[in-house]
Amino acid sequence: MMNQIIYTQLPPEKIEHLTRAEFVNGTEHVFHDALTASMKKYGFKDPVYCWYCSKRYGNRIKVLVGNNRLVVAKELKIPLVPAIISNFKPKEFPLEGRVLKTDDEIRALFYLPDQLQIRRDQTGEIDQIMPPHFLKVRDKYV
Repeated sequence: MMNQIIYTQLPPEKIEHLTRAEFVNGTEHVFHDALTASMKKYGFKDPVYCWYCSKRYGNRIKVLVGNNRLVVAKELKIPLVPAIISNFKPKEFPLEGRVLKTDDEIRALFYLPDQLQIRRDQTGEIDQIMPPHFLKVRDKYV
């Protein structure tokens, strides 16, 4: 059975993420401040991309793309984070959400859908969903 991809919204504390020191504590303060300003003004515009219950991450929901957005969401106390979650088998690890079957359904969830990159592995399953880097498109957000 193929893995499903779903869209859902979750409290930030239910999602594991990477906190990079350079983003939080300094050398990327321009990026951090711009992302914070955008999220204060517009909220969470693009979902994070996560894997759930993979061999690598176990029985956890882990952000692969969107770690910095999740850090800022926690700082701003945003109660629900939009998330696209893949790499899980729904019968083994149930998780409620809207099943996404096409690339168009995925693109419709993003603010700049034409700049979204959807990458697939050799079997045709999605292994990454990557919006454009914020610093390249920040004028579209703030």
